[in-house]
This record gives sequence, structure tokens and C-alpha cells, in this order.
Amino acid sequence: MRVKQTLEEIYTPIQRELGQIDDAILGILATDNPLSKQVIEYFFGVKGKTLRPALCLFGAGFAEDPEVTGNALPVAAALEIFHSATLIHDDIVDGSRLRRNRLTVNAKWGAQAAVLMGDYLHDRAMTAVFETKNENLFSLLLKTACDVCDGEILEFSEKENLSLTEAQYFRIIRKKTAALFSACVEAGALVAGLGSDDRFALRQYGTDFGTAFQIVDDCLDFMGERDAFGKNPGSDCDAEVLTLPLIRALSLASSNEQEEIRRTFQSGGKDKFDYLKKLISGSGAIEYAMDRARDFSKRAVSHLAFLKDVPVRHSLEALSDFATERVK
Repeated sequence: MRVKQTLEEIYTPIQRELGQIDDAILGILATDNPLSKQVIEYFFGVKGKTLRPALCLFGAGFAEDPEVTGNALPVAAALEIFHSATLIHDDIVDGSRLRRNRLTVNAKWGAQAAVLMGDYLHDRAMTAVFETKNENLFSLLLKTACDVCDGEILEFSEKENLSLTEAQYFRIIRKKTAALFSACVEAGALVAGLGSDDRFALRQYGTDFGTAFQIVDDCLDFMGERDAFGKNPGSDCDAEVLTLPLIRALSLASSNEQEEIRRTFQSGGKDKFDYLKKLISGSGAIEYAMDRARDFSKRAVSHLAFLKDVPVRHSLEALSDFATERVK
């Protein structure tokens, strides 16, 4: 049995490089535009978990030469910038007002400024990866950008669809969330020059890890505390997005209960979230969803058995456990 570790402990093998990620991000985003500068400083003024750059650095950490991890730093920074662009755009689409316990860019500066800033971050991330002159890296990021956008469009098209199946849900989250996690760890592997088999194992790890991470996120949207979660619980519910806990609760409900859920979900009333939270809590749907998340977490770890036994491998194993134990 693995000993549970904090995120800081998990990041130990890449601590030096990860400590430089903020400077690398600000270097890529450097601009003399006053508004852009203001928004960038505000958005990156509060640190998230830095999971995506960490995954990239972990992937690079499998190289024989330890200095290769440092070579992955610009790519890791670019991937975090790309992720940040998707967050800014997501907040506009969902009408979210809080992220990391602060006003979102759209809430503070308006949707127009937020769209433009999201575009700027996206383009700077692409430019930074292009400047590595690694065609495989650039191709990977372009494909991932398409997958993420496609996943977001799929999610948008299925809003209010109370007949959404688990299979459809998993298709959405594999694209909108897991694809980027997978790309991050594979990008590091590309920088490290790993062979196709190792890259495939890491890619699969990223997909299953990302799937587990998103399921937990969706559970926290119903059960998380605002101060820990960093945003208002119920944001998916407000945006009329169906996630695994609600899909499961619906599948267990009687015909009359399903009709009541449909009316409540589509009502937009102030009591909607409290009603659905109580329903989901009493149905066992959270426990079911968390069990699915743990299954994906275990699958993620199983892919690492094909890789050499080095410190970053143990970190990836511990990170997979962290994904299903977190409260934010």
C-alpha cells in the first residue's frame, strides 16, 4: 500500500523546475499592453495545482539525462497557459463569477475582454511550442486543442439533456479534460526522446488520470465547500450541465421522481441546487461516481508498470491517488 503524500511531496523530483514555472509563464506572456498585463498579473496571481506543467515535467523526468527535465520547462509553461485560456473561455460560456476564490476575468473585466485575453493566451501558448521547432510537439498540441474544443462543444450541445448516458458523459470528459492531461505527460516524454511504447504508456496514464480527476471535480461540484473548492458549488447545475452524480441518480429514480427531477433541473429556481444535492446525497450516486474515479485511478497506475523504476514514476503513482482524495 502506498503512503499518502501531499502535492508538495509528490512534486519533489521536479521541485526545482516547477519553482521556475511562474517566471517561464510570465516570460512567454510578456507584453507592453497595459490591460493585457493587468489581466495576466491578476489571473496568474493565484496559483492553482500546476498539475499540467507538473505532468509535463514528470514525463521528461524519465530521460536518462536529468537536465532534460529543465529543457521541458518552456513546454510545461506553454501547456499551463493553454489550460488557462480554456478556463477563461469556459467561465464565459458558463457565466461563472468565481474561480480560485476570486472573480473570474469575465466577471471583473467583462466577456469581451475575457474572450480576447483567452485568445491571446491560447496564441502565445501555441507560439511558445512552435518555437521549440519540435514538429511532434506542435502537432500534439494542435490535436489536443481540437479535442478540447470538441469536448466543450459536445458538452454545450448536451446541456439540459436529462437523457444523457454515462457513455456520452465519458466521451465528453475524455475530450474536454483527459485529452490535455494526456498531452501534457506525453509532451514531456517527447522532450525526453522516449520510445513509442513508453510514450503510449504515459499517454494512457494521462487519459485515465484525467478522467478520474474530472469525475472527482464533478462530485465536488455537489459536495465541495466553496472556500476549499475555490468556486461556488453547483456551478455545473447552474449551467445546466449533467455530470456523473446526477446521471447516476436519475438512473436510480422512479418515473415520478425522474419527472420531478426534470422539472426542478429546468426550473432555474433558487432551490434547485439544494434539492438536487439532497437527492444525489441520498441516492448513493456520489459513492458510485467516486468508485468509478478510483477505478480509473487504478487503471492509470497500471500503465506505469511498463516504465522504468525512477522517482518520477512513483510521483505519478502518488498523483493518481491524490486525484481521488482531494477536496479541491
